[in-house]
Amino acid sequence: MEDKIFRYSMKAIIVKDGKLLVESCDYGRGRFCKLPGGGHQWGETMTEALIRECREELNLTVEPIRLLFVRDYIAQNHRTKTDLPSFHQAELMFECQVEDFSTLAIGSEPDGAEQQIKWIKLEDLPASDFVPQAIVPYLKNLDKIRETIILGDVN
Repeated sequence: MEDKIFRYSMKAIIVKDGKLLVESCDYGRGRFCKLPGGGHQWGETMTEALIRECREELNLTVEPIRLLFVRDYIAQNHRTKTDLPSFHQAELMFECQVEDFSTLAIGSEPDGAEQQIKWIKLEDLPASDFVPQAIVPYLKNLDKIRETIILGDVN
């Protein structure tokens, strides 16, 4: 029997000039693009975890502005090849500000050996390999979001 895996993950939504900053990853089960960020460690606040993850993965200093989306991802409900069926992740997605992009590069702890950093135009996201697609309709109008949106178990 597989061990059940549950984790919290803090994600950064960084939009600049009509483009979303993403990580293209391949964990040996297929390439896809996702928001930068990652696992919450014991003793960290949510924003501390997000800042650490962005420094590790992107070599960027981010300033979390507000929590925009909360998503459950229960792998067994999605039948993707990217995760074990026993995997369950709760993602908290924060709008982030970055003052200086000059340091943007693969950080000291990239998200997998094959991590790539990309900017995807917001209008190109629906046809891309970006997940979760559920947030794509909201990204062009972040300024109109007045409260955190609970997405549920979506991909």
